[in-house]
Amino acid sequence: MGNRDEFAGSICVVGPGAIGITIAARLSLAGLAPNLVARGESIGFIKRNGIRLFDLEGEHHSQVSVGRAGDFGPQDIVFLCPKSQDMPEMAKDIQPLIADHTMIVPLINGIPWWYFDGEGDRWGGFDITSVDPDHVIKKLIPSRQVIGTTTMIAAERLRVGTARTIHPMHLTIGELDDHPSKRLEDLAGILRRSGIEVRVASRIRDAVWTKVVRNLISNPVTAITGATLGENFGDKHLASISRQMLHEVLPVIAAYGSKLELDPDEILESGRRLGEIKTSMLQDLERGNPLELAAICDAVLELADRRGIDLPIVRAITGIAHFKSRDRRRDVA
Repeated sequence: MGNRDEFAGSICVVGPGAIGITIAARLSLAGLAPNLVARGESIGFIKRNGIRLFDLEGEHHSQVSVGRAGDFGPQDIVFLCPKSQDMPEMAKDIQPLIADHTMIVPLINGIPWWYFDGEGDRWGGFDITSVDPDHVIKKLIPSRQVIGTTTMIAAERLRVGTARTIHPMHLTIGELDDHPSKRLEDLAGILRRSGIEVRVASRIRDAVWTKVVRNLISNPVTAITGATLGENFGDKHLASISRQMLHEVLPVIAAYGSKLELDPDEILESGRRLGEIKTSMLQDLERGNPLELAAICDAVLELADRRGIDLPIVRAITGIAHFKSRDRRRDVA
């Protein structure tokens, strides 16, 4: 792809949610002219009005090329920014964007469908059925073209085409085989040029588990209680539940040869410092949208069950969150 400051290839962001708008806006500010894949009325709205991002640097307005995947053709880099439960359908929709050289960068929550790929025969071809029950994603998105990621961008979609983030933006990236590569360097350069802090992980699954734990001990709890992150980790009763969930899942992480990148107390304290921010799961619940319980909670339980590890508190909180999700969606309907 050449020098990072000379990149002239095609970049596409798929999904105009909070993360998608944030990434597209930052790429646009760097002069990288991203394409944006959207659906329905969002296409016309963004064509007329562009996209808008409020971040620590202020307000940014960008005009981007927006349409369906078939409007753009094969891309050099594709950022996938869906809710995790939308990945199977998105995998079908984005096929016009993917050529043999396309770098695919999924920015999703939870245990990713690619978790057991890239490590040879170590896991005997395991799949994560909670996130890819019909193997659609794995069939349609070549793992050799995927860059593993974790996203630390606390963004909120305010309305169509508009997002806000009030914290620094961080991404961790890594090859699925944990080896360094030139394409990782190129991607890191593009993201840094766009004002996004990037870390290249030597063990991407450790980064994944660290992010999964952050989500697991906060998202479903706040969906049940309505608490902000500051309240969840500042209230002694809620913080105790989150702490117990964290310690429950540590044997699962170890059973799959990984470890957290941060001390458990540091994870809990970092959640408290985020303050009056609503988790994405709580935001989805309030809007009557499906919750990302499959990738964040069900997949962890699936992996625990495979190793015979009991997670009673995680299982109980997950079950209540599932009920809450169904109940809220009935109310909205």
